[in-house]
Amino acid sequence: MTTWFEYRTITLRVPWPSRDLTDLPLAAKAFVATALLVLVGGIAAPSTVNSAAILSTLPYFAILAVASIGQHLVIQQRGLDLSTAGIMSFVAVVVTKLPDGSTDLNVVLFYVATGLAVGAAIGAITGLIVTYLYVPALVTTIGINAILFGLTYFVSTGASVQSPMMMVNFFVGRFLFVPVTVWVLLLVAGVTVFVLTFTTLGRQFIAVCVNPAAAHAVGIPLRAYRIITYAIAGLMYAIAAIMLSGYLVSPTVLCGLPYLLGTIAAVVVGGNPLGGITKGSVVATVVGAFFLTYLAQLVTALGFGGSAEDLADAVIVLSGVALPEISRRLRHA
Repeated sequence: MTTWFEYRTITLRVPWPSRDLTDLPLAAKAFVATALLVLVGGIAAPSTVNSAAILSTLPYFAILAVASIGQHLVIQQRGLDLSTAGIMSFVAVVVTKLPDGSTDLNVVLFYVATGLAVGAAIGAITGLIVTYLYVPALVTTIGINAILFGLTYFVSTGASVQSPMMMVNFFVGRFLFVPVTVWVLLLVAGVTVFVLTFTTLGRQFIAVCVNPAAAHAVGIPLRAYRIITYAIAGLMYAIAAIMLSGYLVSPTVLCGLPYLLGTIAAVVVGGNPLGGITKGSVVATVVGAFFLTYLAQLVTALGFGGSAEDLADAVIVLSGVALPEISRRLRHA
């Protein structure tokens, strides 16, 4: 027979949902941080939270988020890709300069496909150098980035060119009142999450991230996964560059430069540590991209210059590097 005291004891042992924010998933933490920023921003600058402002922010958020997914995958494999700006700028030139103002759909699609292939190929070359020549990722991607900027200036002759109008009409358009760029982001993010979560390829990718030695012991080809990761990252940067080219109409030669630091900052804001992510969240990185995009709009609305945005991104990246190291040292002190 159960007494009242025993019944009360049993009910007290029923696990309650944790109220500690540190126990929340990365995506939930990123969402909470973003919601707080939007709340504070709405009070400080109400113009940043009206429907027109949000709609104008969404395309830039989508472009940054797609590029950040590529950076996320590289960081998850214990790398760091600083060729983001070069790939995006060069691909932007490929899809604007090379079509030479053509209105032929087949010509435009050919150069869009070429741009995607170029991004993936550059990423694969980076992966080969890092994997087989053992050149550190930081050094390799800085070198690749410099080469690509040189090629960008050579092909473009330093002048920006207007994107094909059919590409502009597509990326500045809306579907169900939502910018097309956001639908592209949802497609890219959805496919990425599905592959990582529900496919053998994705599970092996995660295994390589968590424990490379154990993954190698069971026969998972580590080198192949590293090369594929850089290739997919290059593809993501190329997709983002094409979106940016269509939305901006006439992208500048250095249009990819803001994304060099921005993609890394988005990964960090999402709660994903630099230097290898064992349980990273692509969704958290996407939310981190929105955080940064809204932050840029808020900084502008408050009257600060673009340097304040760059400074904020730099502080976020430095914090992502320094805080885990400080935490590790304190644990082992």
